Amino acid sequence: MKKRQLALSLGTIVGGTFLYQASAEASASTVQVKAGDTLWSLSTKYHTTVEALKSVNKLSSNTIHIGQTLSIPSASTSQPSNKEEKPSAPATGSTYKVQSGDTLWKVATRFNMNVEELKRLNALSSNIIYINQTLKVNGSNSASTPTTSKPAETPSKDANGTYKVQRGDSLSKIASTFHMSVSELKQINGLTSNTIYVNQQLKVSKSSQTTRPTKKPSTSTPSTSNGTLNVSQMISDAKRYIGVPYKWGGTTPSGFDCSGFIYYVMKQQISTTRYTTAGYWSVSTPVSNPQPGDLVFFNTYSSGPTHMGIYLGNRQFIHAGSSTGVTIASLDNSYWSKRYLGAKRFSK
Repeated sequence: MKKRQLALSLGTIVGGTFLYQASAEASASTVQVKAGDTLWSLSTKYHTTVEALKSVNKLSSNTIHIGQTLSIPSASTSQPSNKEEKPSAPATGSTYKVQSGDTLWKVATRFNMNVEELKRLNALSSNIIYINQTLKVNGSNSASTPTTSKPAETPSKDANGTYKVQRGDSLSKIASTFHMSVSELKQINGLTSNTIYVNQQLKVSKSSQTTRPTKKPSTSTPSTSNGTLNVSQMISDAKRYIGVPYKWGGTTPSGFDCSGFIYYVMKQQISTTRYTTAGYWSVSTPVSNPQPGDLVFFNTYSSGPTHMGIYLGNRQFIHAGSSTGVTIASLDNSYWSKRYLGAKRFSK
């Protein structure tokens, strides 16, 4: 009898140990962060959410690092959906509920807006949005099923050479329509940013400009970095893509990596080679006092330059970060200041 009780006890212990180990393995799977990984890409890959990943790993921000070990929430924690949800149209025609995978740039594009306009409308101070967050939108949903209608008329200027801004317009769109450059359009309208508003009247004819300002050489900001790049246009073009997500090896507005972002912005003005960060470092000329349009370099995960951005002035730079996408950051930020290698001026 005692032998039988002992056997049952041992069986219970072994069985309990097996169940405990199986349960632990089911809820404590881990993954090591690789180059190009973001919380969003990992949440998509493992059928969970960014918030669930942050919660189980006790993360206070979206920043992760190569080599970092992350716990993957169990199915009962994240409750993934087996069916991919398609973004829904705004519930009231003027709001939109953020879906998994959305970014400000993606939402702005869907509703024919720009990122700055979307941030202004929602009083956002950063590019961070959250699933189920309700955003105000004032454009039409370009992702919805189109209805049968007459082709849209080509925008035209009035007798005074001016154009009234329509919903969905941007400076680049208007400039292209009237065969101008963005810089030229901003110059004749005295604009200092890329923000425009519905019903705003813009001059779209050079002849409508009463006096053409004389260009004076700046003592602090060079107009070009190598005789061919217009720095003002370069910075303006770069800011247009704030909010575009990070994509390893990406060179288009669907996703950029750091050097791919630089390549795409420069390509708008010149024919250039697609360099890596180390390549830009090797072909550029060192400068001790960076000016707007210069390139700034950082050492983030191995020896030598591994990350880069475009210097904007006032110790600010724009770059495509692996956890932020295209954004503006400060050289005085504790993370970047420790990894700053120096500035160079592109010369090829």
